[in-house]
Amino acid sequence: MTARSVSGIFAVNYPTASGKLRHTVLGVDAVAFFAQQTKDRLPGAPLFTEDGEQPWRRHAWSRVIRTAIARVNEKARGRDRIPPRASAYGFCHARISELLQVHGVDPLTVAQQTGTSIAMIEKAYMRFIPTALQKKLAAVREA
Repeated sequence: MTARSVSGIFAVNYPTASGKLRHTVLGVDAVAFFAQQTKDRLPGAPLFTEDGEQPWRRHAWSRVIRTAIARVNEKARGRDRIPPRASAYGFCHARISELLQVHGVDPLTVAQQTGTSIAMIEKAYMRFIPTALQKKLAAVREA
């Protein structure tokens, strides 16, 4: 994963499962975070590492997530417990749902920002889209 600023827009590029680079535009808070993370780094240097040099790999994320889940579940009870088989990938689903439902972001933008297709957004999240559209239409009507 590398970060760079292009024409005033800070972007993060990272490889997809197929090896293609994904370009994601960042919000103001994320720009500040990544600007700090990339300060004094070479342009191609990895942002997240296992040992300060080697890029983080899936198994490293898995261990960290499972450890965090176990710690939370030591004290959590009932609905506050996290399923032990939860994964970092679940955060993607949560973010897509949040963007569609809470923030009313249009499906095209959600697809681009999360690296998925409009078809997948429609297939997996269509039940969230009508509610967001209704809220947008109500806001237009009230204006």
